[in-house]
Amino acid sequence: MNGILFGAWLFWMVAFCAVGIGCRVACRGRLASGRACICGRHEASGRVSAAVAVPSPGTRGPASRFRVAERHVRALQQRYLEGRLSMEQYETELDRVVGRA
Repeated sequence: MNGILFGAWLFWMVAFCAVGIGCRVACRGRLASGRACICGRHEASGRVSAAVAVPSPGTRGPASRFRVAERHVRALQQRYLEGRLSMEQYETELDRVVGRA
C-alpha cells in the first residue's frame, strides 16, 4: 500500500514539474521573440526589431486583463482587511472587477 501511495505521489510530482518546466520554456521562447509571456507576468522587451514583433491592430500592449485591474483589486483587498467588506461582497466585487461576472 505504501508503495502505491509513494508511486502516485512521485508520478504527480514529476507531472507537475514537467508542466512547470514546459511553461517556463514557453515563457522564455515568447520573451525571446518579443511577445508577452503566456503567464502575463513578464512584458516583452524592446530588443526585438519591429519586423519580428508585430502588434495586433487596436492593442495597446502586452498587459493582461488582470494587470489592468490590479489597482482596483488592491483597493478591494484593503477595504476587506479594514473590515468594510464581507467575504461575499469582496468576492462579488472581485468578480466584477476582473470581468467574470
